[in-house]
Amino acid sequence: MPSTRDRGDVIHFAGRHRLSPALRDDAPALVAQGEPGERCGWEPFFRAMDRHRVALAYDDDEPATRRFVPRDEAQPERRPLRPMEEVRRFLRALRRDP
Repeated sequence: MPSTRDRGDVIHFAGRHRLSPALRDDAPALVAQGEPGERCGWEPFFRAMDRHRVALAYDDDEPATRRFVPRDEAQPERRPLRPMEEVRRFLRALRRDP
């Protein structure tokens, strides 16, 4: 499963799947509506990622499988970016009710 520490990748993944940044016992979490976790802004979320030295492992086709892994175990994925399509998808997700 690919993983990332890139802020843009994390925010876009969250936006595409309607997830919010949160903290659970001071650890970073991406939560959907109704899931447990203390919602927070992006800065506290990324500080927690740095503090715990983790990366987000994800599968765009199955967002429920998202998890945080130690940075040392991270497997980066590089795929061709389609910038405008990514922006459009993110804005569509952002405009929906959380």
